[in-house]
Amino acid sequence: MNTKNDPQDHRTVLTRRRLLSGMSALTVALTSPIWRTTTVFGADAAKPGARRFIGVFSANGTIQAEFFPKVASGTALTAASMMAGPRIVAPMAAHAAKLLLLKGVHMYSTVTDNIGQTTGNKPGGPHMKGPGAMLTGGSLLPGSFPGAQGPAGYADRQSVDQLIADRIGKTTTFKSLEFGVRVTGGHPLDTISYAGASLPNVPVSDPVLMYSRMFANANLSASQLTQLLADRKSVLDFVTSDITALESRFTSDDKARLDAHLTGIRTMEQQLSASGVVCTPPTKPATFDANDEATFDPIATAQADLMLLAHVCGLTNVSTFMFANADSWQYFPFAGVNEEHHGLSHSSETDAVSIEKLVKINVWHGQKVNYMLDKLAATQEADGSNMLDNTILLWGNELGVGDTHDYKNIPWLLAGGGNAGLNTGRFLQFSDLAHNNLMVSICNAMGFADVTTFGIPGCCTGALPNLTA
Repeated sequence: MNTKNDPQDHRTVLTRRRLLSGMSALTVALTSPIWRTTTVFGADAAKPGARRFIGVFSANGTIQAEFFPKVASGTALTAASMMAGPRIVAPMAAHAAKLLLLKGVHMYSTVTDNIGQTTGNKPGGPHMKGPGAMLTGGSLLPGSFPGAQGPAGYADRQSVDQLIADRIGKTTTFKSLEFGVRVTGGHPLDTISYAGASLPNVPVSDPVLMYSRMFANANLSASQLTQLLADRKSVLDFVTSDITALESRFTSDDKARLDAHLTGIRTMEQQLSASGVVCTPPTKPATFDANDEATFDPIATAQADLMLLAHVCGLTNVSTFMFANADSWQYFPFAGVNEEHHGLSHSSETDAVSIEKLVKINVWHGQKVNYMLDKLAATQEADGSNMLDNTILLWGNELGVGDTHDYKNIPWLLAGGGNAGLNTGRFLQFSDLAHNNLMVSICNAMGFADVTTFGIPGCCTGALPNLTA
């Protein structure tokens, strides 16, 4: 839909600027003059560390022989075996005991209907479907976003990070935070997190913007903070009453979306009332051109630092992180590859030169995920545990193999979660199970035993077996 040219009744238009002006001003952190790099701030030593979830996305599938070990299911992962084994996961060898590598877990929801039967009529091109399904266990709605195999809309349901955030995000300043690195291109290639159907949480790709969002109030005095809280509450009252006055004129779909926005506003109001000061910011990140391919590597590090800082400071317990959009039209000279990732991903497995370049790109991603794991493991909780033991980090992809656009054998890696009951340090081979089951397992490990199905019902048979101790 070309909204710019669509006729509008300006008596009933609630502009995006008008709605978001009341909301965007609220989504910032209140801070105090304390920042500890190795201990979670503000936690009670008598309580176990909070459970956290981080979802990480990288694009264009993987080189399966260099991601999955050639061992029997259940084989223990050790630092030595990982260093000698598949190169893409070798950077994480020091965390072998904290990892689960999962093979045979497919993204069936991209190509099946609501009863789990395969259909060839789902909206969207191959790279569009994957990010929409990765954390939702669903698929794309019909829509007008152009794709290689037809148009599509956004995802058709809530993602697992947002289900988790709805349950554990009420006491943090941000229910969740969505980070990105040069997430460019059209929708829905740029989104893995969804508050609900057609409600994308598009990631922030500029670390300066994310820094400003997290720490905008760092230098305010107590009286200024008090006034800011009062101003924001008045904005909330204005936006809420404004929407209520117009709601009777909206369609049912618009009402559903506005209800979701109002729920978000009410949550923010509660957070403003309850939130105290949290943590002072570090030095402001360097200013980068977030759309410049040459800044991809330093921005990835800066964004990872900000994401981990948000967790350490207690600003949020839920986050997602996208390395580029699905398709990833990115060059990787810093990894020794001066060709575009997406183009290379269509290389045949017999093209040894191109496959080697793809391995280098994926190894770089593995190094960045390891950077996150290093930081989590080095952060001590108030009760003496480390943050990695209390965090479930999931690294996934929109495809299993880029050349064939295959949704089977998605390269899934789970890290951490020892205090949530995950039995880590193993490679597990499953017999053609849907990734919906993985989402159920994550919810269960986060403490939600009532979650027995997730995403498209026909794709889900319950939790993945053998993940817990």
